[in-house]
Amino acid sequence: MHDLRERRIMEAVNKVLGFREEGLRGLHFFIKDLDYPIVAAEYSDRDSMAFSILNQNMKTSPMTSESICQWCISHRIYFTVLYGFRIKHFLVDPLKMWRYLQMRVRLKQFSDFAVPANE
Repeated sequence: MHDLRERRIMEAVNKVLGFREEGLRGLHFFIKDLDYPIVAAEYSDRDSMAFSILNQNMKTSPMTSESICQWCISHRIYFTVLYGFRIKHFLVDPLKMWRYLQMRVRLKQFSDFAVPANE
């Protein structure tokens, strides 16, 4: 029964967040004091060590949603931003939506620079 429940949760995670289920060890949610919540996936021991270092760094110096995304890109960790392109967001808070779109453009430019195309 417990295994079935965990499997259903993992299937939901895969559908909603877009992470591959195979090898997924855990999810790290970054929500506190951020404009846009971030969820990052842990698949290996290397990821686990990287997250422990990130958590220590976050205690000493605050990070933004964008800097967490850049960190994930630099460390080749899968992540997703829990904020999407919706008409509702434009109507409720157009400035926040505009900043989100700008952040996505900057992250795209950062990822093109940080991750070589042949890897």
